[in-house]
Amino acid sequence: MKFIKLFEPLNLHSVTISNRIIVPAMHLNYSIDGTINDQIVNFYEERAKGGAGLIIIGGCSVEKRGGGPSMVSIENDSFIPGLQRLADKIHDYDTQIAAQLYHAGRYAINFSSDLETISASAVYSRFAKSTPRPLSIDEIYEVQDIIADAALRAKRAHYDAVELLSSAGYLMDQFLSPLTNNRTDEYGGSWENRVRFPIELIRRVRERVGDDYTIGIRISGDDFIPGSNTYVEKAKIAKLYAEEKINWINVTGGWHETRVPQITMQVPPGAYVYLAENIKNLVNIPVFASNRINSPVLAEHILRDGQADAICMGRALIADPYLPQKVKKGKLWDIMKCVGCNQGCFDAVFKMEEIQCMRNFIVSREGKYDLSHQTENPQKILIIGAGPAGLEAARVATLLGHDVLIVDKKADIGGQLNVSFVPPGRENLKEIYEYYSNQITHLPINLKLGFDVTPEFVQDYDADVVICATGVKFSIPPIKGIDRSLGSDICFADEALAGDHPIGKNVVVVGGAATGVETAIWIARKGAMKPDVAHFLSFYNVLPKDEIMKKLFRGPRNVTILELLPRIGTSIGKSTRWTMLDEIKHLGIEVITNANITKFEGKCVHFTHNEEEKTLEHIDTFILATGVSPNQNLYNELKKMDLSSKLYRIGDCKKPRTLMEAIHEGFKTIYNLDKK
Repeated sequence: MKFIKLFEPLNLHSVTISNRIIVPAMHLNYSIDGTINDQIVNFYEERAKGGAGLIIIGGCSVEKRGGGPSMVSIENDSFIPGLQRLADKIHDYDTQIAAQLYHAGRYAINFSSDLETISASAVYSRFAKSTPRPLSIDEIYEVQDIIADAALRAKRAHYDAVELLSSAGYLMDQFLSPLTNNRTDEYGGSWENRVRFPIELIRRVRERVGDDYTIGIRISGDDFIPGSNTYVEKAKIAKLYAEEKINWINVTGGWHETRVPQITMQVPPGAYVYLAENIKNLVNIPVFASNRINSPVLAEHILRDGQADAICMGRALIADPYLPQKVKKGKLWDIMKCVGCNQGCFDAVFKMEEIQCMRNFIVSREGKYDLSHQTENPQKILIIGAGPAGLEAARVATLLGHDVLIVDKKADIGGQLNVSFVPPGRENLKEIYEYYSNQITHLPINLKLGFDVTPEFVQDYDADVVICATGVKFSIPPIKGIDRSLGSDICFADEALAGDHPIGKNVVVVGGAATGVETAIWIARKGAMKPDVAHFLSFYNVLPKDEIMKKLFRGPRNVTILELLPRIGTSIGKSTRWTMLDEIKHLGIEVITNANITKFEGKCVHFTHNEEEKTLEHIDTFILATGVSPNQNLYNELKKMDLSSKLYRIGDCKKPRTLMEAIHEGFKTIYNLDKK
């Protein structure tokens, strides 16, 4: 398709951006002391070089009481030189820059006992696990001045705009919501009183920076918290903001405390565009759409349909900073799309670690790794195994100018990727498979499938480098009756997901780690009514709508998870785990933890639970999600041989780990060949 709207310039009051692709403010965890460092400059320069129209950095902490660890700071004038250094670097490209002014209020996470959290009222925060102190009226004026002063610093540091923060449950939202504002003075109670703080703040910032400066605002389109502001109230609030001469409204989803997933893989791409459209229908200033928009095709359609004026592509531009350039050049096949896994980004934020990207090893390491210059020492490389680690190694090796052959005994590439995207909500993982398929098509990567590599083949091929990426073997725990030769009612999770084994009505999944949880959800939803069928039956009133909804959300099977540990899903990232546990609950999947299985017997499984003997009967299918071990058979044989090749093992062949670790190891092993 032609990308007409995506690359139209957009006027934002005193600044015009060259296209409609926005890098929204994202917490990177790159700054220890609040200053701008080389790592931050390199990260954002790469996104400017890649063609984004506007970069919004931050959040930028305006004061320590409302900040957080490892954040960029704009608290006083000492931070201006660093901020200006970044702005001037971004302006070397056809990109504008804004600073998001961050005050978390009751959401602030302070590690110092000297710092108290503040808010509209003393309402406990489940997010920060603390109760804030309510601000006095004089302190309200003081906080407004602090934010306005920070806006002036951004202007002095050559930033083209600032963005105020009225989203995600932060300070402005805390005044707006009746859940967190129980004040009885002029800042609480009625609608008019609750909007007073943000309206006064906007006016104070405008006074400080002047009429000719651009001020945007980020707003939750719906708090998604029962009893708080819905999309109806938020649209009215946005209209008030626009009347106060705000120059753009950047619309995101709910608060951090919401139980409605906002950014995880389960959220369909573009699911929250309606929130931007809802606000755009009431205002006459540019509106940005956000959350799970990782495709330029989807972005173009949103703009064409008039649902928004620009698109925030945060994680999409973490994964591939050159997405805009690749779209312009017609190289959609080369875009490394974000899949919403959160492994390297949001899960890292929760662990107070630097954000990375599962797909793109260079993220956080910009300036240290460069694939644009070919090696001066090209080598003949044999990669055995076309799973994620082997495929990434092949891609990087080819880009660096090595001669690559990748071999796999299966008839297709992907390895375990090919079942990873089968469970519902994990479909985006197929993007990884498609990306590597495209790389093999467009790059001079030699591929040999359906070929079982022998030590003799390796010796005869005489490569300079041999890389074993042979994946895993499935583990069978030593439980009486588990031998699969006793019947066809036991299979591995991967066999079930691949469609290689029939699944009965009553199912037990053995193992409650990530694979077991995902498989159980897939089974519970398997056989559910298709959305197009539900639409048809609903349109013609064939079935009652509540009956259609029931059939739409789950299939006919009864599913139980048996897990030895006290909890399930412990290997799932923090940002995703709770959503999966919620789904398990809603789907009626029975979970039995502390279950020590003692015997499989026909259609029964015997186990001890809290020292009590128990049995599940009439089970049609047992699915084993009991772990894996490295498949090192070939590697161990090659080690014994007198090969002239350098020999490496990567990915799960070395040690079963996450998809991110496998891909990163494939990259590093090849990139560091010249250094070994």
